[in-house]
Amino acid sequence: MAESGDRFEFPDGSTYVLNRASSETGGESVEMEFILPSDCLPPPPHVHPQQVESYTVLEGSLEILVDQTWRTLEPGDSASVPVGVSHTFRNSSGGQVRVQNWHRPAMQFEDFIQQMCESMDSAGIKSKPDPRTLIYMSTVMMAFPETLQPSRRLERIPMKVLARVGQLLGMASPRLSA
Repeated sequence: MAESGDRFEFPDGSTYVLNRASSETGGESVEMEFILPSDCLPPPPHVHPQQVESYTVLEGSLEILVDQTWRTLEPGDSASVPVGVSHTFRNSSGGQVRVQNWHRPAMQFEDFIQQMCESMDSAGIKSKPDPRTLIYMSTVMMAFPETLQPSRRLERIPMKVLARVGQLLGMASPRLSA
């Protein structure tokens, strides 16, 4: 189980720092800081079926897509994504972005992040262009449907196929293997 202070470092150079674990809030929320290098691998557009996600930019500028509208957040700007609304984010600013992030309720968001990071780390994935990255991302994401789901058919169908390929090749998330 993840604890406050844990750092999750991804092959694209992104780091997610767990500032306040769900165990500290009774599951009410989970708070992280995302440290995102320029051109980090963005998550596919997705929805949280039961969570509100909020962002506050601490440094740099973050682009967020909420319900088909892109918006750029600068330091001090905040945005919130309602339950069930399609969204994603990216950093195309050319510099590092630091973002405070909350998911309310916590559900299993920190477990999802931990599993994603550990799966890629144990596979020895060291860089963003590794062809296995999308298989692992899909496999782990599909293992947490109560926390997040691809929001568009464009991502949902190939991610389901890649997750199945991952399972068949023994690349399944431990959550799926248990």
